[in-house]
Amino acid sequence: MKRIRTAYEVRFRALLAQMGARRLERGVQWLLIKAEQHSAREGIPLATALNRLYLTLLRRAETRLTRPTLLTAISAVPAAGIQTRRTPGPSLFFCDAGLGGLARWLRAAGYDTAWIADISDADLLREAQTRGALIITTDSMLLERRLLRDGAIPALWLPPTLTVLEQLALVFQELRLTVREPRCMSCGGELRRVEKEIVRDRIPPKTWRWVDQYFLCSRCDKLFWHGTHWERIQTRLRQLEGNK
Repeated sequence: MKRIRTAYEVRFRALLAQMGARRLERGVQWLLIKAEQHSAREGIPLATALNRLYLTLLRRAETRLTRPTLLTAISAVPAAGIQTRRTPGPSLFFCDAGLGGLARWLRAAGYDTAWIADISDADLLREAQTRGALIITTDSMLLERRLLRDGAIPALWLPPTLTVLEQLALVFQELRLTVREPRCMSCGGELRRVEKEIVRDRIPPKTWRWVDQYFLCSRCDKLFWHGTHWERIQTRLRQLEGNK
């Protein structure tokens, strides 16, 4: 919890500084105390209270800062081995081994996202650097690696206590993402419309009768269609954009 608190302290300080706060340290301490009060009053984890307060502050900052200035503000300076460096609009995200669920949601939202189960930190760094990806991680120790500490590989740190949908909301909020055309949730490849008759032998009989639109992944060749599961995903994504 100390590392999480420190991470938010750095984020609060950076945003308050960019917003022109006159009593910077007093403001940071006031926010930390406010989060502790919310945690105690509402019976929620401190990390959750810190995240809610941070998102509120970030939304306020967005109304006062231009996009380039805001991205500078939320790119935290090194502190206690925790930092978040990011570049706007990355072409590829690379989630660490513990963020498989987030990777699937980012793909559904239209972002090419790599994820490999049980990948080692060394392999993660090597793959991300080779492919020019932004790393998303909940491992604060990973951010102490030189390549991340020096900014050679951009990275976004997420509090490990968040749910998958809370993680997704924070990624969208911090990187100013919008929902795009969905990608393959299995590998992140581009989905392309395919004629129903061409893939008839791959469609379950019941599905054939009530679904007319089908899509093939250009990367793994998996077949997709818009069923009830997809409708639930789309509802969640619309809610995500509505809360931005």
